[in-house]
Amino acid sequence: MKIAVCDDEVEFLNSACSMILKWAKKYDIHVKLYRFDNGDDLINIHKKECMDIIFLDIVMPLFNGIDTAKELRSENHNVPIVFLTSSREFAVESYEVKALNYLLKPVDESRMFNVLENFRKEYQKKDEYFTAKIQTGFIRIKIKDIEYLEAQNKTVMVHLANSTMIEIRELFSKCENIFSIDNGFFKCHRSYIVNMEYVEQFTKSQIITYNKENIPISRNNYVAFKEVYFEHMFND
Repeated sequence: MKIAVCDDEVEFLNSACSMILKWAKKYDIHVKLYRFDNGDDLINIHKKECMDIIFLDIVMPLFNGIDTAKELRSENHNVPIVFLTSSREFAVESYEVKALNYLLKPVDESRMFNVLENFRKEYQKKDEYFTAKIQTGFIRIKIKDIEYLEAQNKTVMVHLANSTMIEIRELFSKCENIFSIDNGFFKCHRSYIVNMEYVEQFTKSQIITYNKENIPISRNNYVAFKEVYFEHMFND
């Protein structure tokens, strides 16, 4: 588990890191801890390493925690962020950047452990997420939110159920291994993989999703798709 702590005050930085390592030892969890005293370094390293969770001080000189979080979000990084702050006045700002939580300084160990435990429960479900490379770094995408995937040259367009789209720099063959029948997906065409949960209707040549997207079915895949579709419906 990759955990980053960013705080310009050495005392608080050391304290937070100490608590995290104590929690990791208590629950026998392997943690790779990253320490930062400024937001710029955090952003640059996160692009390469893809943190699992970030503890971020709000009040820092030059580039504060809120600005750092906004920069992360602007580049499609949906990493969980926990703010460290001496005041509750930043609650609204933390909500705007979709913070997981915020801890008041000096951070209480029991509260830190509680935040980490709640995150650990979600982290253990990481197979429900797909970590993919994008132009600016990495992004974690919740698998159940994916409507279909579309191969385009050397990239893959991930179409989400909320009608947004993310371009990822992954091989389509890698996606095939992850988005398989066992996980509720079906490769209906050489360039398309569809989530069976979002199939509203289909013909011999195309699938129509609940978002009214039209996805082609190749002639060779129609019979197999029909069987998988009705089996999926029956199991549900």
